[in-house]
Amino acid sequence: MRLKDQVAIVTGGSQGIGEAIARRFAAEGVKVAIVNRNQDKAAAVVTSIRQAGGEASAFTADISRVADIDRTVAAVLATYGTVDILVNNAGAYYLSALGSTVEAEFDAMLDTNIKGVFFLCQAVLPEFERRGRGKIINIGSIFGNDGFPGSAAYCATKGAIVLLTKSLGLELRERNIQVNAIAPGYIETPLNAGYRATNKEWLRRADERFGGPGVWMKPDELSGTAVFLASADADSVTGTVLFVDRGWSAY
Repeated sequence: MRLKDQVAIVTGGSQGIGEAIARRFAAEGVKVAIVNRNQDKAAAVVTSIRQAGGEASAFTADISRVADIDRTVAAVLATYGTVDILVNNAGAYYLSALGSTVEAEFDAMLDTNIKGVFFLCQAVLPEFERRGRGKIINIGSIFGNDGFPGSAAYCATKGAIVLLTKSLGLELRERNIQVNAIAPGYIETPLNAGYRATNKEWLRRADERFGGPGVWMKPDELSGTAVFLASADADSVTGTVLFVDRGWSAY
């Protein structure tokens, strides 16, 4: 167990990428604080982790609200005594072209995908500074590296994650706090289920063009990278974006 007895906050940990990371962390001996708006889903994952012999707790929060963030980090500290790892995974995604994007959708993506990430980093900073170490892992996207039609607002938020990661990596490196990002490729998650259901022909052609094993991945395929970035093996890795995309960004 590479991360035994450490404490990790995983936002959006009730499904998709966040759930996969939470389960893998628990298997590595981490005490996992799953932060989610849907308490029922989070509680189900917590129960499953505990049944497998791991340790996890659920915390309800809307990370687009700074007051919720501060309250939740305080609750995690009260429960586990410390925080070693922050995984900023929770995200909002609306497929909408420029002419049809409405303010509520734009605000939801901006507030969840970048504002929430920034203030979660701020909220754990005092504990990281007290401990003299810490790991922050932001979940970006290939959409933060390349442009995609019909997703301009989402791409903008994921592009912001790249520079936030690099800037905080530099700002916090002398305090032994590493800040990195994982940029997943096409991952099958509930967040994109609607898109996959209504754009099957485009997805088929993308798979055909890419060749090999295809572009679509399972959430579990990212969890090993998260373990590496959270471990002492990555103590000299900071301000970096690691693409886990089966080579899509290179292609």
